[in-house]
Amino acid sequence: MSINSRITTALDGLTPSPAAADTKKGNAAEYIVFNYSMIPADFGDDDAGHYLALVQVHLYAPHEKNTVKLRREISRRLVAAGFTRPSITPASDERGQHYVFECEDAETVEEAE
Repeated sequence: MSINSRITTALDGLTPSPAAADTKKGNAAEYIVFNYSMIPADFGDDDAGHYLALVQVHLYAPHEKNTVKLRREISRRLVAAGFTRPSITPASDERGQHYVFECEDAETVEEAE
């Protein structure tokens, strides 16, 4: 299963839902988007054996919303889906809450192609 599929499946059913890859869809004030970078790793015989995926999941919500339980649930679901336990960075500004969940995963080169 692709990383996109694993993230969307893991976060399915949460409010806000669904999580979207790379960019916000629609006009909702509360939403989740995610992105990731793939870095070659585990080199041998002049090639990488794996890709390390550096994943970011972004939660956006209005200032007045209490997101504590939602943030805990996002972390729990990412771990249950096989990702490393995420670090959580607050990146809120005058427009609203923004939390960045950063975690990792790995795929063999064959799985990623």
